[in-house]
Amino acid sequence: MLFAVIAILVVAIVLFVLSFFMNDRLEDLESQLEQFSISTMQDTYQMKKKIKILEEELLTENYPEDLTKSN
Repeated sequence: MLFAVIAILVVAIVLFVLSFFMNDRLEDLESQLEQFSISTMQDTYQMKKKIKILEEELLTENYPEDLTKSN
């Protein structure tokens, strides 16, 4: 009985020590998700910026035409 308890404790200690040296897959996944999120936010920002520029160009193109029609 004593041998079984000692064996279990030794295995537990070895596994505990090994857990510090093993690569954490969850940490890698979190890092990838964070990188993807940042990339998506940057793409969204750039698209919104381009859409705003296009809308402004369309509005300025139509503006003089509206003025000439009303006069």
